[in-house]
Amino acid sequence: MKRILLILAAGLLLLLVVLLLRTQLFSEPASQGVVEPAQVLLDESGAVNRLAGALRFKTISRPGPGPQNPATFGPFVEYLKSSFPAVFSRLQVETVGGYSLLIRWPGSDASLKPILLLSHMDVVPVIPGTEKLWIHPPFGGVVENGVVWGRGALDDKSGVLGILEAVETLLRQGFVPEREIYLAFGDDEEVGGQQGALAIAKLLKKRGVELEFLLDEGGAITRGIVPGMDGPVALIGPAEKGYLSLSLSAQDTGGHSSQPPTTTAAGRVARAVERIQSQPFPLSMEFTGEFISHLGSDIPFVQRLLFANAWLFEPFIGHFLPENPALVAGMRTTTAPTMLKGSVKDNVLPIQAQAVINFRILPGETSATVTDRVTALVDDPLVSIKPYGFVSEPSGVSSTESYGYQILSRSIREVIQDPQLVVAPRLVIGATDARHFESVTDSSLRFLGVTLGPEELKGFHGTNERVTVEGYLEAVKIYYQLLLNAAG
Repeated sequence: MKRILLILAAGLLLLLVVLLLRTQLFSEPASQGVVEPAQVLLDESGAVNRLAGALRFKTISRPGPGPQNPATFGPFVEYLKSSFPAVFSRLQVETVGGYSLLIRWPGSDASLKPILLLSHMDVVPVIPGTEKLWIHPPFGGVVENGVVWGRGALDDKSGVLGILEAVETLLRQGFVPEREIYLAFGDDEEVGGQQGALAIAKLLKKRGVELEFLLDEGGAITRGIVPGMDGPVALIGPAEKGYLSLSLSAQDTGGHSSQPPTTTAAGRVARAVERIQSQPFPLSMEFTGEFISHLGSDIPFVQRLLFANAWLFEPFIGHFLPENPALVAGMRTTTAPTMLKGSVKDNVLPIQAQAVINFRILPGETSATVTDRVTALVDDPLVSIKPYGFVSEPSGVSSTESYGYQILSRSIREVIQDPQLVVAPRLVIGATDARHFESVTDSSLRFLGVTLGPEELKGFHGTNERVTVEGYLEAVKIYYQLLLNAAG
């Protein structure tokens, strides 16, 4: 018996040593090397005013075929043309699918694959009734106390204007790229990108264009958002989750609520929703593990221990993680009931009840596997399950060793001269236009160089959307430096 206990103790000690050693090797130093600071001369006040002016256009996109609202998108495109005359007079500009723009800057070396910088011109609407909650009018484009306020300040006119500012500045400075550069600005990203980005991608494919890499929105420079990290963390998205909404509906005869059947249509749908929500998709440590590995020893030890030893802890990871929706969203296909509809009156049985559940799909799953799982969980032939709205599969995963990732990481570090800066890959949990371009590149990156704190983060599709002047100007400089490094 004593020998058995000694063997067990030795085994446990060996396991502990292995766990600690793997944890130590897993944690890269927070410092990622010293680089020379970028020297970027901008018309800073003009850049800020041009962004503010762009926010005054209500470029709210609508779903469906056909061009977007000409009363708003037409004037906005004209505003871009007048704001960036060198871009629109010296480069090759074409309109695609309504008001989307594809701009080509030829390079001097045809042997180099081109790059594409991508953003979108459209914005989401302001929720009716919330206008009074805005500190400044949502389409006022107000600049006050070092902050630019308005719908689109983050999502994503700061990308459109930031790219154009960088290119306009380079043109005026006489820069001639060796590598061909494309710029693409969609007009319908917020409703799926079918008429804008997808049409541009198909056009490039038809022309035989193969990109070295693509850069879209998605990541950002964060402060005070990543737990345990005091300095800025630049999050580059090498992939994005898929998008699927499913409609669950049930039919009944209706009637008076004083004589209900055993299960009403509303009750049947509610039961289906509960079955789905109570059985979440399994957690995966793969993508978040790589993210954690880049954060170094500043990240809490327990998290490093868990992710460094996924081979042991993955089946039990849910019991150890903190209650952090953002962290968990990067580790599983998420389930979010968002819409419910039943009777028109409280004492009338519904003839039809409906719920819509939104799923953000982790790479490795597909819309088909999600639908199959939902169907099995509901296990009710009287509940109809159908797709609702557009469907997007998870993207491919770009390598962090790729040329695009490495040159973007270097450009960020050259602009953000903070010794605590960490650049890390992070799976993008929302949908971007980048997913439409997988036929022309295997390296799609997602990063918008603005700096976000917890308050700015709330502005995405929310109230009081804004960006700091300093954060926006840093984004312009990162675009500028990236073009110099990648195309110079």
